[in-house]
Amino acid sequence: MHAHRVIFIDLARALAVVFMIYGHSVDALLAPHYRAGTWFDVWQFQRGLTSCLFLSLSGFAFSIATGRRWAQHVALSPAFVRRTRRFLWFVILGYALHFPVDRLAQLAGAAPAQWRSLLAVDVLQLIGVTFVVVQLLVIATRTRRAFMLVALALAASIVITTPLVWSVDWSGRLPPVVAAYLAPSTGSQFPLFPWAAYVLLGAGLGQLYSRWGAGHLHTYANVVLLLPGLVLIGSGLALGVVAPGLFGPYDTNWIPRQVMVRAGACLLILAAMAYASGLLRRLPHVFGAVAQETLLIYFVHLCIVYGSIWNRGLAQIYGPTLTPGGTAFTVVLILASMVGLAAFWNWQKHAHPRTARWTSLAAGAALMYALI
Repeated sequence: MHAHRVIFIDLARALAVVFMIYGHSVDALLAPHYRAGTWFDVWQFQRGLTSCLFLSLSGFAFSIATGRRWAQHVALSPAFVRRTRRFLWFVILGYALHFPVDRLAQLAGAAPAQWRSLLAVDVLQLIGVTFVVVQLLVIATRTRRAFMLVALALAASIVITTPLVWSVDWSGRLPPVVAAYLAPSTGSQFPLFPWAAYVLLGAGLGQLYSRWGAGHLHTYANVVLLLPGLVLIGSGLALGVVAPGLFGPYDTNWIPRQVMVRAGACLLILAAMAYASGLLRRLPHVFGAVAQETLLIYFVHLCIVYGSIWNRGLAQIYGPTLTPGGTAFTVVLILASMVGLAAFWNWQKHAHPRTARWTSLAAGAALMYALI
């Protein structure tokens, strides 16, 4: 049972990492005149699906980890504090990746466009804030069944109300740092509406998996993943034809339908991974390392591909000038280096935890010092 659980999650996360690196690299490096045809349309859909899959898997993993020690998480315990501190670190890293000036002292004189760039919510801020909310949801619901039902209901509510939330000018009603979490009109790529719904969906499905899915993997894949996935995709496509204005008279009423299609596609991918995990007794350790170090991979590969306040990336050095062959070669190099980094760092954390901790602190201090 435990082996199936680990294989199932690790396979899905490894696939998501490949999707992520491939998608970002093509976006940054492929020359414009190659961006056409069926394969490019497939890539665009896959790229849009990557973040949905990552967020769903994050909620799934959170739910399983919480379920193992449920009693520790239904109160304001030291475990709650440790988790919250880690999730707030996600938020800090997210803002650091979009830091708009060279030094902290220059921030006071930053232009409005620079402040807008800094406060825009990306995937790390989304995950960090949503996980804090989900932790509080665990405390509020107290039972696994109630948590599962509330998480799924809240996910559906977020999706349905997204057109209405996006239609409001929050920048004129709330502080900019808060408004950025509600709608993309503030410059955010991943506002809570609708993106938090994917995390909540994964959290609800994770509870179902923890309760009985690990012991009945094939049934779980059919009943919880495959069938609902097909229903979501079919419903999303059908609503676009028979009831295009169902979610209001707003320009954004297509959002719930798009989320349904993407969520359904994610469930089909998870079903495929569940079937595959049922055929395997174990995976090479590197899959587990990649699954456990997705945050490190995400942060480092973004710095490599897009650059950051600390370095120039491939996007600045080459830009969208490469051929498909050159882009594919670059993807392979980045993917191999990220797998190697994840394997090494995961081994370091388990073999030499004290050294790994001090290394993390030293790296964080060095990054902060570069901004002073």
